[in-house]
Amino acid sequence: MNEQDMRDRDLDEFDLVDITSISKDGSRRAVYGYHAVKYDVPRGNTVGYMPELNVLCGIEDFSPQSEQPLSKELAVEIVASSCG
Repeated sequence: MNEQDMRDRDLDEFDLVDITSISKDGSRRAVYGYHAVKYDVPRGNTVGYMPELNVLCGIEDFSPQSEQPLSKELAVEIVASSCG
C-alpha cells in the first residue's frame, strides 16, 4: 500500500487488514487477515497477488471488449482486520 494511505487508516507495516470490493452485480466480496506492506505506489492505489485475491473479482466484473476479468483494476476498501 501507499505509505500515506496506510497512515490515513492508522495502519502500520504488516498490520492485518481486510479487503472488500463491490462487484458490478452489487455483491460484496472480501478477504480477511492480509498484511499491509508499504510499497512505492501512487496514493489511492494498492497492489496484491493473484490468484489469492481473485475472489475480489465478481463474475460480472469483466471487460466487454476482451471478455477478460477486471482483476487488474478493482475498487477496494481496506480496513484494519477484524481477525485480530
